[in-house]
Amino acid sequence: MASTTLAAALLVIGLVVGAGIGYAAVSATTSSKTVTSTVVSTVTGTGGGGGSATTVTQTVTGTGGGGGGGGNQTYTIGIVFPLTSSLAAFGKSFVNGVNLAVQQFNANLSASGSPIRFKTVVADDQGTPAGALQAVQTLHTTDGVNVIIGPLTTAEVLGVRDYADTNHILLLPPASSGTAAAIPNDYILRPGQPGDAFEGSALAQTINHFGMKNVVYIYSSDTSEAGTFNLTQSLLQADGVKVTGIEVQPLQSDYSSAVSTADLDVGNALSGGGTTANTAVVLGEHGTDAENILSHASTSQNLGKVRWFGIEALNDQLLLNDSTVGPFMNKVNLTITTLYTPGSPQGQAFLSNYQAVYGAPPEPFTNYAYDVAWIALLSIAAAGTTNGQALLSIVPVVANHYFGSSGTPTYLDKNGDQSIGFFAIDLCVKNATQFQFNQIGLYDGSSNTVSFSGP
Repeated sequence: MASTTLAAALLVIGLVVGAGIGYAAVSATTSSKTVTSTVVSTVTGTGGGGGSATTVTQTVTGTGGGGGGGGNQTYTIGIVFPLTSSLAAFGKSFVNGVNLAVQQFNANLSASGSPIRFKTVVADDQGTPAGALQAVQTLHTTDGVNVIIGPLTTAEVLGVRDYADTNHILLLPPASSGTAAAIPNDYILRPGQPGDAFEGSALAQTINHFGMKNVVYIYSSDTSEAGTFNLTQSLLQADGVKVTGIEVQPLQSDYSSAVSTADLDVGNALSGGGTTANTAVVLGEHGTDAENILSHASTSQNLGKVRWFGIEALNDQLLLNDSTVGPFMNKVNLTITTLYTPGSPQGQAFLSNYQAVYGAPPEPFTNYAYDVAWIALLSIAAAGTTNGQALLSIVPVVANHYFGSSGTPTYLDKNGDQSIGFFAIDLCVKNATQFQFNQIGLYDGSSNTVSFSGP
């Protein structure tokens, strides 16, 4: 490893604590422009060596620091998320989170006088496995990318897996949590969101806590959500809870038929001896699909009479700000299991920096995309290469010593997945004129237990 690479790695590792310290050099007037194929981000910071202001433009190869001199090295990493489809809001926010990490990293490198820079190229996978494969193929063959942050869902990740393994492309998806992708010795490493095995247990225990005996579970056929349904169903049935599953295909234009079926199932439960206190609906959907389902449910005969539960992706401003969906989620006391982000300086630095750069708060879970990007950048800086084979042994070392904006440490298991799992139990409430989720409980994966602090 070249001495400049080692120096850069040591510098950035020293600044990894939330990146808040290193980001002090970045102006609050930083601009960022996102397009479908590439992302151009400009950071104004204090240059190394001469102490003058230095502008770092990520898509320009060979940009040096103030005292870097010759021998410039630019590494390219790919970003693959849905910029269209029902998860576009999350995908765009995740792209911003990754680019924020790159901006900060480059600013730190510039301040140290290092000649190393990073740039990103972005592709829209349209939220489908086929789209993810095409996006990864394009970035690999056209841009020479061997390290990619993404894709988003487990179905998309599995759609790319064989191609990534064959071509030694390292995939680092921050939000894929499906157990179907828990595969050893492949090119998928998931140091972000904890797996569905944690969430399924947290969800089942939460439903049991509220005394439910009849559950109607609407879930997407997506690999991850189907897996969560299967696990949650088995746990609930073992405790004597009757579970009726309704599987829906993602990305449909209308879900009125599925909602009508759920309404009938709830009605049957109520007329068959169940009560509104021990009958519930669980929703395992997200984005615009969930918005459509909840909108139809708000006018149904029975679905507004019982409590609702759901997955982490329902903590979405798209849903909370919807004039029909937000009030309905509050009416049915929607209670979700969602990723737990305890308060920390790292987390606060991320939120304030994201707001300063992009002018709006991030979507939930964007901090995982940001943290995974930092792990990738640190690993490449330490290894001095973006070669996927070389990074397979470096990323776990970096990840296992990383503590970022999510507020919990990272440690990869034998499958290369995050092995530390905490989930908050959140309730949809109304705060003045706004709807939001407030924490009422916590699931601890180390003990597989849920504790509650509220109703």
